[in-house]
Amino acid sequence: MKKNKTVTTEERLRKLFHEDGFLDVEPPDNFLENVMGNLPNKVPTTLSPFDRFSRGIRNCWSIFSNPITVNISPLQVAASFALIFCCISFLYDTPYRKQGRLVNAVQTTPVALQLKAVSFALPDPDRKFSSAVVIGSFNKWQSQGFEMSYNEEKEAWILEHELPPGDYEYVFLVNGDAPLPDPRAAFYVHDSFGNKNALLQVGGVLHDL
Repeated sequence: MKKNKTVTTEERLRKLFHEDGFLDVEPPDNFLENVMGNLPNKVPTTLSPFDRFSRGIRNCWSIFSNPITVNISPLQVAASFALIFCCISFLYDTPYRKQGRLVNAVQTTPVALQLKAVSFALPDPDRKFSSAVVIGSFNKWQSQGFEMSYNEEKEAWILEHELPPGDYEYVFLVNGDAPLPDPRAAFYVHDSFGNKNALLQVGGVLHDL
């Protein structure tokens, strides 16, 4: 809106000058050169490395010395304290966690070293059985992983295993479904169902072939 008013005023002045017999006056040819020549010359100054370093130091000092206003909400303050507390707790607890792992390793190592080698043997010189498996309280009466292998030299089904010290009940499962107490066991016990199970004492009476 202001621009339209300016253009209108200029047109009115031009119209007034023409009506009064004024002619447009053209500037001389060297008008621009004279104007530019009268302007002060500003020569760019080149700063030495020392001056640039000094100016950088002054700028840094002004940045850190001037007070800065920081707006922080209570929620941000609480979050900051929580983060600091978590970091301190983690750094403080790390050595104890490492020490705890070391203690656990020391405590569990002797248990692993107490395993005793045990040999289960089921004599079968006539090869009456097509398969034999050891099931007992040490494997929750599950046959998987405790299959026996027939030894031609000893004429028996053999299984070598390791167990921690203790008393274990067991039987042989022959031909896939027929339970058979160990005929060479030193002790036997009867379970709540009336079944006769062999008793293996690891660390006491060893059951060897």
